[in-house]
Amino acid sequence: MLQWIILAVIFFIIEILTPGVFFFSCLGVGAILGGLITLVSSQWILPWLVFIFSSVIMIYFVRPAVKRLVKFEPKKSNVDALIGREAVVTQEIIPPKMGLVKVGGELWNAESSEKIEKDKKVEIVKIEGTHVVVK
Repeated sequence: MLQWIILAVIFFIIEILTPGVFFFSCLGVGAILGGLITLVSSQWILPWLVFIFSSVIMIYFVRPAVKRLVKFEPKKSNVDALIGREAVVTQEIIPPKMGLVKVGGELWNAESSEKIEKDKKVEIVKIEGTHVVVK
């Protein structure tokens, strides 16, 4: 039984280190069930069969249900979080030359398809490398 508990703990630790997967939790529960079978059976194959069967059942049925219930929304990176934000032009933008905009206390090189004067408010619509595209 101790080996099964150790195996379950290892699976749960791996699950903690890989959040959002819920795969290793299924294996951990399967290991616990396999360990419980060792309390009532002296056969070595029965715990393995229970472990494999219960893990497969959980992976195919329980895991998808949990993934539907728990919505994992990817967090935007710092750069992606700029899209849609308002910025202030600090250096006039005259196409095809870039100007500067200030957003969240940071200065960014900015381009636009049209001329935008200093101190105008603009919206960031795209990130292209090290500069933003505004309108």
